[in-house]
Amino acid sequence: MLGYAFFAAADFTQSAWEFRARILPGSSMKQDYAVLDLPSEVFSYSKPDISDLRIVDADGEVPYVAAVERETSGVTYVSARMFDQSFVKGESTIFLVDLGSEGVFHNSFAIDTSSENFRRLVEVQGSNDKTNWRTLTPRGQIYDYTVRDIKPVTVRDTTVAYPDSTVRFLRVIIADQGEGPLAVTGIRVWRHISTAAREISYTPKLEVAENAELKSTEAVLDLGIRGIPHRRGRIATQSQNFNRLVSVYDSDDKANWRLLKNSYFFAVVAARFTGSNLDFVYPESNKRYIKLVIVNGDDRPIAVESAMLYGTVRRILFKFIPGNEYYLYLGNLKAHRPQYDIEKISQYVDTSTLDQVGAGPVVKNPGYVAPKPEKVPLAERSPYVLPVVLGAVIVLLAFLLLRLFLKMRTGSIPPAQS
Repeated sequence: MLGYAFFAAADFTQSAWEFRARILPGSSMKQDYAVLDLPSEVFSYSKPDISDLRIVDADGEVPYVAAVERETSGVTYVSARMFDQSFVKGESTIFLVDLGSEGVFHNSFAIDTSSENFRRLVEVQGSNDKTNWRTLTPRGQIYDYTVRDIKPVTVRDTTVAYPDSTVRFLRVIIADQGEGPLAVTGIRVWRHISTAAREISYTPKLEVAENAELKSTEAVLDLGIRGIPHRRGRIATQSQNFNRLVSVYDSDDKANWRLLKNSYFFAVVAARFTGSNLDFVYPESNKRYIKLVIVNGDDRPIAVESAMLYGTVRRILFKFIPGNEYYLYLGNLKAHRPQYDIEKISQYVDTSTLDQVGAGPVVKNPGYVAPKPEKVPLAERSPYVLPVVLGAVIVLLAFLLLRLFLKMRTGSIPPAQS
């Protein structure tokens, strides 16, 4: 589904836009609307909010509406009562859940627990009579990583998903396998329906360095250009049996870093638990660099071999006439967001049936005229002028004051008349 960002009056003058790209027609050539997925290259030539994009044909500016692919999701909570909680020391923690009646759809739950620093596999079974049980998922995974220090950090996920079910009862089996039982205090059950947004994947250049002073591994992911929107990533490693806090930062210059989020990497292969989490999610960024600071403590650093970043698709919808030549203009820092009637019409357009067009490489606009540089004040052009002038004035004032003082001493200044 598209989440539209509707774009003050148009202000297009071709000479003010520095770059452009030719829009390449699609295959069906329908006379209606067309959709263009913005290539990554566009973001490095435009404003961060892409408000300077313009579509132009021989007749002038063509109205468009910009959209961001967003996932659609809905959550319906189901009343749930937890009962018969028990545990077998060192083996498992077990409890039942009553959803009130059969026939109500559900597919996820979250376990409430006061326990910290754990990893557990979770088996979920379903039944309508508490006698005949069938497995809904055998290997759900929950975890918590908590550091209580000067700067406390907690990263946890106690959500377990399973296929749509309408059973009344759930049996939840948490595999403790030698660990102490979890202190389960409650459960929340719901049905989650979602359609994932289309994403673009990027393979950034990877630089890995060890920080001996901080006992950390620093992995810098370089997308090559600024402006590309991204929101999550994943690392690849052959290392096993590690459990590390990771902080995610972004930057455009590799000097000034902004903390986005703390995350948690682990990969465990053991008799009691086998599972991993090598993904990291953060608020959307359009910076060129992402830095992962993986805290090793006194353990050997893990070998980060590669990484991927992911961002949602940006696209634009515009009126399309086959045979017309269209250009996408960008690169005007003074441009404002345009506002077109199409923003009111687009909600009635079925984008799934539209022609998909492409874009050629971004090139210099042959009609571009660079703005004349603003006249710099004399004090900025010649930084020594102002101090010299001030010095001369001070010397002149000192000289005049000295003459006045000497005349007063010699009595050459007549006394004032009363």
